[in-house]
Amino acid sequence: MKVSVLVPVYGVEKYIERCAVSLFEQTHRDMEYVFVNDCTPDRSISILRSVIERYPDRAPQVRIIDNEVNRGVGATRAVAIAAATGECIMHADSDDYMPPRAVELLCAEMERSGADVVDGAWQRFTSAGLSEPVLPCQSRDTRRYLSLMLCQNIVSNRMWGRLFRRSLYTDHGITLVPGVDYSEDYSIMTRLMFYAKRSFINDVVYYYSDENTASYTHTRSERHLRSYLKANRIVLDFFTENDSRRVYAVPLQLGMINALRCVRTDGYSFDEAYGLLPYRPSGPLFKMLAAMFRGCCTFSIANFAYLTARKIYSRFF
Repeated sequence: MKVSVLVPVYGVEKYIERCAVSLFEQTHRDMEYVFVNDCTPDRSISILRSVIERYPDRAPQVRIIDNEVNRGVGATRAVAIAAATGECIMHADSDDYMPPRAVELLCAEMERSGADVVDGAWQRFTSAGLSEPVLPCQSRDTRRYLSLMLCQNIVSNRMWGRLFRRSLYTDHGITLVPGVDYSEDYSIMTRLMFYAKRSFINDVVYYYSDENTASYTHTRSERHLRSYLKANRIVLDFFTENDSRRVYAVPLQLGMINALRCVRTDGYSFDEAYGLLPYRPSGPLFKMLAAMFRGCCTFSIANFAYLTARKIYSRFF
């Protein structure tokens, strides 16, 4: 199967060579590489082009798309998704890299299982070296997996380190929303998993770099909180419209309560937050938790109540 690897590029001149080399040295041969230049101000693209010259067999498989203006990671990923032509899609950040057999192993499991999404294990790379492998969630129950993802902070909602059938995006009109550049993973993974069958392998397929302190993951600001709230709004609207049987009503509300928790933690205005995420809790438990985080008690008490509710749900679902 043809696999499109989608890579946004911005401010990664220190890391892009390592990333590109790891992609071009994949043992899977039927590949397409879509790099989207989000008006990077450094030498990232010139370095990328020099790497491409070292891999003439891969060069015909590479496309570099230039954004006319800097659009942010969400819109840039959306450009890459729209440009992909492979049967499958993988997302990679340009400061990360992959072991040589990553795509081969993920494709083999997709063909074996018939899944729409296949997860792999990953390792964190720091100046001290590689961490122990982080295994994917071992449950093969996709409904349970999505429920835990909607709760937030239980299973990973990362886009990287997974193989997707491109039809998941095209058949259901799912893509990333411009302006959502933080928690964009959560905004799209939950919607994709609503339609997907999932499988996993425990082989390491991705090395996540913790070196780039300028990345979105390493920064947190009011702008990022607003993006996070917008991502939650996308998820709330999607499940309100599509989950007619309310299969995911409880975990969805637990996720929305976590958003209120973040608002309280960051000292953001609840009035402004509700403008971005007009969540109205349903049922006595969620009304109580929302009121607690809005300030009717100390944060520690509200947090304890929330974590207890989430733990009970995740254990007995």
